[in-house]
Amino acid sequence: MQRGTMIVKTAELNTLNNYTFVVILCRYQDKWLYCRAKDRDVFETAGVHIEAGESPLDAAKRELYEETGATKFDIVPAFDYSVQKSSGYSTGQVFLAHIHELEEHQDFEMAEVKLFEALPDKMRFPLITPVIYKEMQGWINLHSAADEIWDVYDSERNLTGRTHRRLDPLPEGDYHLVVLVWLQNSKGEVLISKRAPCKGYPNLWECTGGSAVAGDDSLAAAIREVKEELGLDVKPENGKIIFTDIFNNSIGDVWLFRQDFDIKDVILQENETVDAKYVSVNELRNMIDNDEFVPIASLEELLGALEA
Repeated sequence: MQRGTMIVKTAELNTLNNYTFVVILCRYQDKWLYCRAKDRDVFETAGVHIEAGESPLDAAKRELYEETGATKFDIVPAFDYSVQKSSGYSTGQVFLAHIHELEEHQDFEMAEVKLFEALPDKMRFPLITPVIYKEMQGWINLHSAADEIWDVYDSERNLTGRTHRRLDPLPEGDYHLVVLVWLQNSKGEVLISKRAPCKGYPNLWECTGGSAVAGDDSLAAAIREVKEELGLDVKPENGKIIFTDIFNNSIGDVWLFRQDFDIKDVILQENETVDAKYVSVNELRNMIDNDEFVPIASLEELLGALEA
């Protein structure tokens, strides 16, 4: 992604060379943890220049403690990244750390660490961190069901007869089917759910959705996703595809089911959803504007269908 005079890219893990930096995105108490240096008023991710003879993982573990005081944590490498600007080109690795215990602040490098739901408003690297943060959401989602098997489609939506494991990169020209499912009651309100803290885009609101597994057609996937995430049974005759988006290697069907459900009948699924509620279309728009909702493609087309 090109940001101003800087080009920031992400890549699969261990595909770049000559790593000079590590960046660590940290989760603590179901939120993102960021640091503020003693001489700055902006927040940043934990990160450091890799020292001579040091592996990226060793550098990440060292810096995680020095900047945050984390003494108990799990940390894994996620992906590579590169930054190209007029002064040169550099590469690094991005890690995800789940912190279990922090020491009381002593003489650490940072003045404070603070918890956020998403990105801080004021960041030290505003052209780099959002790119890495967005990529991390997709990485977390992929690894949440790494062995899920998908049917493979061609660009014309024809089944190829091949299947694909979720975690593996899809080859160019191959596609998989994704469904997004909107539930709207007779009052015009939409039923939305809040993502579990362990998922990508943690604690944000969303509609129901996910990838179709092998053997599912679009309708079957929509019905299954609603059942799995909300414990509700939608009737096929109440639903229709309102539009389809083609993005990256995905064919995304957006479904609208107009059917009344009692919010008390929602069954929240562990590691999937933590809350659910009905909102008006106007309230939904405000939540999207306030970054309380998972990013939505074709937003105006969606809102137009919900308001029809």
